[in-house]
This record gives sequence, structure tokens and C-alpha cells, in this order.
Amino acid sequence: MAEINSIIPQSEKNLTILSQDNTMTHDVSEEFSLPDYVPEVRRVLITKGSVLPESKYLSDGQGASALEFGGTVAYSLIYTDEEGKLCALPLSSSYEVKTQLSSRPDNVMIDTVVDSVSTRVSAPRKLSIKSRLRSRILGIERKEMNENITPKSSADELYIERKSESASNLSLKEVSIQNVRMSDKFDMGTLKEARPIWCDAKIILNDVKASNNSVSVRGEATVKCLCDTENGIVTLTKTMPVAEELEAEGVTTGEMARANGRCVSLSISNEESNSGAQLFFDLNCEIEGEVAKNSDVSLLNDCYSTKCQSENTYKTIDIYSALKTQNASFTSSESMKRKNSEIVEIIELLADPVYEKTEIKNGKAQMLGTLNVDIIGKSKENENAECEYLSDSYEIPLKYECDLARVSGEIINRCDFSLGNINARYDADKFYCTAEILPSYTIIEKKKLQILDSCVLKKDKEVKNDASCVRVYFPKDSDTLWEVAKKYHTTVKAIAEQNDLDINAPLNAKNIII
Repeated sequence: MAEINSIIPQSEKNLTILSQDNTMTHDVSEEFSLPDYVPEVRRVLITKGSVLPESKYLSDGQGASALEFGGTVAYSLIYTDEEGKLCALPLSSSYEVKTQLSSRPDNVMIDTVVDSVSTRVSAPRKLSIKSRLRSRILGIERKEMNENITPKSSADELYIERKSESASNLSLKEVSIQNVRMSDKFDMGTLKEARPIWCDAKIILNDVKASNNSVSVRGEATVKCLCDTENGIVTLTKTMPVAEELEAEGVTTGEMARANGRCVSLSISNEESNSGAQLFFDLNCEIEGEVAKNSDVSLLNDCYSTKCQSENTYKTIDIYSALKTQNASFTSSESMKRKNSEIVEIIELLADPVYEKTEIKNGKAQMLGTLNVDIIGKSKENENAECEYLSDSYEIPLKYECDLARVSGEIINRCDFSLGNINARYDADKFYCTAEILPSYTIIEKKKLQILDSCVLKKDKEVKNDASCVRVYFPKDSDTLWEVAKKYHTTVKAIAEQNDLDINAPLNAKNIII
């Protein structure tokens, strides 16, 4: 008899595929000429850099895509002038990156951080800043999965047995960026006036929940301003609550969500009033989020005929599911050998936590990174009652652990570290630092799954079972009803009814009558 080889698609399913996961580094450098109204640079103490992503663009190629993305690197340069006074200056450089992707993803998620910054002063008003950026590119696409199987033929009674496996299919959604603007003033206390030197802001998000068509975020924003006052150098601080609803169409209550915020701009103004000088600030921030959910999808992973033989071909696919998506916090406490022994008083701490990688050990996800701590301090006063401003820096290892369910595949993690509170002190030999770190992360599991690619029934190889004999099978520990039924060209239902077995229960019988 002729072979039945007309294969038709029985179903089509859209699966999430992470087609790209690349990390690349790129350098940004620029020379700056300082205007005349800015004090000359005598010595650079600290240069801090942060990334403000602005754009990304995908263009089609031949089976691939060209990716362009860019933004701004915002620098804070803290230095002493020709009179030894503490000064600060905001600077910025734009960056653009072009790269070729190996496929055409539907969406690209890009995480860019500053790896290192260096400053060179060539003249009192001329300097160059070079930073190395590290970008992780995650490409997401929806892929159609066709399952091909020969249909049932009622004329020949070729009954097909199918086996499906339920798998968790990831859906990862970026939440639209929400702009948040806050204006207020610092509490000056007894200070009559203050000259702003340097300012900074941060957003801490500690409560993130998915609701219907939105993601609610709760936390606080803190603005700091380093000032020169009649009482010396002091830091003014203002903390404000943050409560926002991010638009997220299609999101439902209870889905896994995370969010993080960044400062886009911060301006300080010094205004006179009847009660003295007042420091006002205007803070502009961005909050963005991410929602992950899993939906069960049934994938055909085996097929055979109970009346004739079949030839099956299989293929292996990658399937992804989200394990955890959330905002968390932990405390890092470290002591290290002291570097700069001339500092007698810490004026200000500048710290940036940077996430680096995730490792899986003993059922836990370990998120590793570094806390880069820069210190502005002052030396002991000399015979003229003058002191010098000094700097010091430390790299503190970070590790956050979270429990995972049993993991059988590869782990992919998107993570951001942000800084909460930080305290530091010196003794004669050591530097002590305690910091609150807030990780915001999405952990994804990648599994290999074997599914049926095609099934061809062969009518000329009909299976003949002798009804006059009794066949007894002694199952192994690893056997299933499906495997036994396929081996002897019968059905799972027939074996279960013959032996009074539950189809869905584990196979624990000592012997089976076929």
C-alpha cells in the first residue's frame, strides 16, 4: 500500500523566543573647555557618570536587523579650585551605538551602565573625560510553532494516539515610561545662606504591584545638596513620597512586576526671602517597569497509530518561563583596609551599585555586583587653621540571594541595583561601610523541549495483534502507560481499562496484561 504522506498543520502557537542576549562595551570620550565664570580646576577629586538612555531603532536587513541606540552620559565633576575651595560641575556627553543582530526580534531591551570613568586635566580650563559603557542587548520575538500530523482516516480506522505536554510560555512586557516632576525646598534650619556645590537625587521603589491595565509603584525620592555655609560644608537632604500608576495595557492584577527609577535632571536655585536665603529644587525623574507572566501552552511531543506503524520526526525547541519578577532589598556591610589615611572627616559619600551577573547555586539565584564608593573628606587643619579636601574610593562586592524552585534549565536574569541609605566611617586602619541595596530583577528559565515535528502513517505496515494469546508486561520504574502502549501498539485507555489503572496516576503496577 502507498505511504500516507500528506501532512497538514493541526495547530499554530505563538511562543516567546529570546533571540538575542549579547553584551558589548563601547567608549565615550569628549574634551571640555570650561567657561570663564566657572572656577579653574586645580585637582579633580571625583568624576561620577550615569547613563540616561534616550532612543533605540531597529531596521530590517536580510534575515537580520541593524540596531541603533543612544543617549547621554551625565557626569558630576567634583574638584578643588586654585584657592583650594570645593567646587562641582555637571557635564555630559552623548553616545550612539550601531550593531548588527543575528535575527529580527519584535522588541529589544537594552540595559546600559557605566563601567569606568577617567578624567585628564590638560589646562586649568581644559579637561577630557572618557567612560567605558557596558550594554546588554536582549531581543524578544514571538515565533509561530506549527505542529504537523496526519489526520485521522475513518475509512481505514487509523486511530492516532497523541501525547501533549503542558509548558509555561513567557510573556514579557515593558511598561511605558512615566515622567515624574517634583519641586520643593530644603529645610535650612538655622542657616542664613548656603552656596550649593553639588546636588544629587535618587528614587527608591519598594512596593510594585500589577493591577488591571496598570502597575502601581510606591517609594520615595531623596534630594541631596552639598553646600558651603557659615558652619562649613554641610549636606541638606529632602525626602518625598512617590506614588505613581504606570500605564500597562493588557496587564491584569497579580502578575509579576518590577520597576526602577532614575533622575533625569535636577536644578537648585538660591532665592532671598524675608527670613533669609532659601534653597529650592526642581527634580525631573523617569520611572519604567516590566511585567512578566506565564501562560500554559500544550505542545505535541509524541504521536503514533494504534492500527499501523508510524514514522515520527522530532525537533528540540527553547521555551522560556518567568520564575520571579520583583523589587527587593538587602543590606551590605563590609570592612576594608583603609587607603587614604590623611582624611580625618568624611564630608560626603557618593556611591553607585552596579549589577554584573547571576549565578545559580544550591537552589538559589546569587546576583553579584559591585558598590563603587567615592568619599570626599578633609584633612587635619594646618598651622593656619586651613584644611585640604581629599578623595578616597573603594569597590565593595555585592551579593543578593533569592530562593528558586527546582531549576532544570539555563537562567537568564535582567537586574538593576539601586542605592538606598549608606553610612561609612574610618578608624585608624580600616574603612567600614553599610549600605541598603535595592535589586529590581526578572529571572527567566530557558528549557530545552522535544516536540513532534511530523508524523507519517504507513498503511502497508499494519500491526496485527493475536487476540488468542495473553501478553504480560513487567514495567520498569521509569515506564509510563504511554510508553507501554506505544511499544505494543495499543492505547493508553485500553491498558488502563484492562488493568483497572488510573490514566493520570504513576505506573506502579507489578505486571500489566496487554
